[in-house]
Amino acid sequence: MSEQKIIAVVGATGSQGGGLVRAILDDPDGGYAVRALTRDVTSAKAQELVKLGAEVVQADNYDEQSLTAAFTGAYGAYLVTDFWAHMSAEKELQEATNLVNAA
Repeated sequence: MSEQKIIAVVGATGSQGGGLVRAILDDPDGGYAVRALTRDVTSAKAQELVKLGAEVVQADNYDEQSLTAAFTGAYGAYLVTDFWAHMSAEKELQEATNLVNAA
C-alpha cells in the first residue's frame, strides 16, 4: 500500500475531533493517517490517541505559527473552534482566522 495521506485534526482530544480521529484510525485500509493537534501533548487524552496510532503534535488555535507547523505536509485538515471555552464571538473569529490562514 502506498504511504497514507495525513489528515490534521484540530480539537483531537475533544468530542468532535476525537470522534473523527477514532473513525480514521478504525479504518486501517482507508489510506489515511491522523495528525492530532492539541495544546497539551502530555494530557491523558492525547496519550490515549498516541496509543491508538495517531501522531500527536502541539498546536494552539491562537498561535498561527504552531498551526502552520502542524499542518505542514498534511493532505487535509479538520478545523474546529472552541466557542464554549470562552463564549466570545471575537475570540472564535480569531481562532477561525488563524486556522484558515495556517491551513
